[in-house]
Amino acid sequence: MQTVGQQLIITAIPTLPALVFLVLVLTGRLLKENAQYVAILGVTISLVFSVFALLFVAGIVPGGGVPIEFSVNWIDLNQGGSFPMGVYIDGLAAVMLVVVSFVSLMIQLYSGAFMEGDKRFAWFYAVLNLFTASMLGLVLAPNFIQLYVFWELVGLCSYLLVGHWFEKPSARDAAVKAFVVTRIGDAALFVGIIIFWATTGSTAFTDVSEAAQAGFVGGSLLTTAVILVFVGAVGKSAQFPLHVWLPDAMEGPTPVSALIHAATMVAAGVYLVARTYDIFVQSPTAMLVVAYIGGFTALMAATMALVKKDIKRVIAYSTVSQLGYMMLGLGLGSYTAGIFHLYNHAFFKALLFLCAGSIIYAMDSYNLFEMGGLRRRMPITFWAMVIAGISLSGIFPFAGFWSKDAIVASAYEEHYYLLFGMALLTVFLTAFYIFRAIFLAFTGEPRTEPAREATESPGIMTGPMLILAFLAIVSGWVGIPEGFGLPVRDYFSAFVRPSEFAAATLGLEAHAFSFALGGISVAAALLGIGLAYALYVARPEWAGALAARLSWLHTFLDKGWYFDELYGATVVRFAMWLGMATRGFDRNVIGGLVGGVGRGTLGTGGLLQKLQSGGVQAYALFILLSVLIIGVIVGAQYAVMVIGLIALITITAFAVGARL
Repeated sequence: MQTVGQQLIITAIPTLPALVFLVLVLTGRLLKENAQYVAILGVTISLVFSVFALLFVAGIVPGGGVPIEFSVNWIDLNQGGSFPMGVYIDGLAAVMLVVVSFVSLMIQLYSGAFMEGDKRFAWFYAVLNLFTASMLGLVLAPNFIQLYVFWELVGLCSYLLVGHWFEKPSARDAAVKAFVVTRIGDAALFVGIIIFWATTGSTAFTDVSEAAQAGFVGGSLLTTAVILVFVGAVGKSAQFPLHVWLPDAMEGPTPVSALIHAATMVAAGVYLVARTYDIFVQSPTAMLVVAYIGGFTALMAATMALVKKDIKRVIAYSTVSQLGYMMLGLGLGSYTAGIFHLYNHAFFKALLFLCAGSIIYAMDSYNLFEMGGLRRRMPITFWAMVIAGISLSGIFPFAGFWSKDAIVASAYEEHYYLLFGMALLTVFLTAFYIFRAIFLAFTGEPRTEPAREATESPGIMTGPMLILAFLAIVSGWVGIPEGFGLPVRDYFSAFVRPSEFAAATLGLEAHAFSFALGGISVAAALLGIGLAYALYVARPEWAGALAARLSWLHTFLDKGWYFDELYGATVVRFAMWLGMATRGFDRNVIGGLVGGVGRGTLGTGGLLQKLQSGGVQAYALFILLSVLIIGVIVGAQYAVMVIGLIALITITAFAVGARL
């Protein structure tokens, strides 16, 4: 049982950034550039309180060692049920709170210089804080309804931030695309929530899980509901086939891209699956769907990143691919490995985007082939990006190695050899495309005048980059397997682990660290780096010749497997036709009916207006005619009655006569 003070501290974690949003909306024009200090103060306090929650759940704070849980009724129903609003913090939520608030703080520090001079500077920081508050509120949610409220707020904030520079048509289109595509997943998630509520009478995660265990929802209905929930996660985490919005979201400011890709929106889908894991494990079919969608997405997105010229889009497809890794781990039952990769990924992916932003800030270009030679002009950015690239590639002993290796090894040890092959191939491709970007940007000679004149970014930008670079090296050390041979403890798996029910249901056995699999994984990554060096440093003419020889494949990958074209020719065209048909029906049928009634009323009024001539004789004639008409109507009624009575008498007489 937590004290009132502790409950206030926990409640303040998402509340403070939300209050900052309100303050900046109301006073942003007065604060102008000073808005960043208010924003940074709010998220810093949230980070401190998040660390307190982590220490409490870990048992370091006196009285801790147990999950933090409390709630109040939000909506009471007449039937006796209710929708509560509350907090649930276990190891998973505690880690996510710290990651979200810390990465948000780094990005807000960085944004002060990157967004300097922006005419909506205060508004940018306001929405950035609402974005952070929404994600923190989502992490704290103990039930589907509360999660869904913050889930939609996250989507709204992404729309506002991706379209921050809405003067650009591409930014407007990207914001709308992200909003519409993710709404598909959101609708599926909502249907899944309704199924759970209708069958179990509750939306709390624990209640739904226990009801499923008791048989209140099971079989195909449970699988359907769970897959619908997963479709919601597919939309937010940009998994196949709803991945098409994320690369276009690069039209937003680079700090926004870092926040979306590292700690907020795309992390929400993975977190949803992990948060509802006790429900997922009760449907083996749904778990396989999660695993294969994740594995396919990881490989597919990696191939798309191979040929991109836009440095931000390379990193964006990397995010899609790495999220596929996380889903693969969760689907295989490697709960801790999937979340461990989410945790490590937040640091090196935020760093990659901040490094890209540093390059863009220096030379105002996204095109890798307009860069070159930046290693000497931007040494801090260069080394930071190399560290992030090594960690992303999964090279020992950097952070990404430990979590990536755990996922790849689990696919092999659980005998999913197809998924293992896909994951291992993705390791090779990942190392190739990220070092292709690094070699193009930083090695060789400058290809353009902006590249020759580029200088290192200011300290307010490089400072957060250096902090994240340090974490990209060491963050994974808290999860070094005990079987690795070092005298260390695997703190992460001891703190973030599936429930006893999930572990028993999956029936998974703990596997010792495999040096052979780890060596194969690192070798695949080194091979990818070596190939990138050969094609873009040692023999750059080979890359051009290869692209020309395989032009059809290059175009296929550059077009993102033509998913946008496919959706444009099918889903989008049908939606446009339906919209036009609906508009035509509304204008011609509904509008015509309403307009016809109006015109008929006006016409009748015009006829009656003519009777108001002011002449007494005309009024007398109208009264006389009205009386005659009424008389005829009444007389006709009586005539009908008399005729009917005579007919009835006649028929009766004939009937009586016939009977006699």
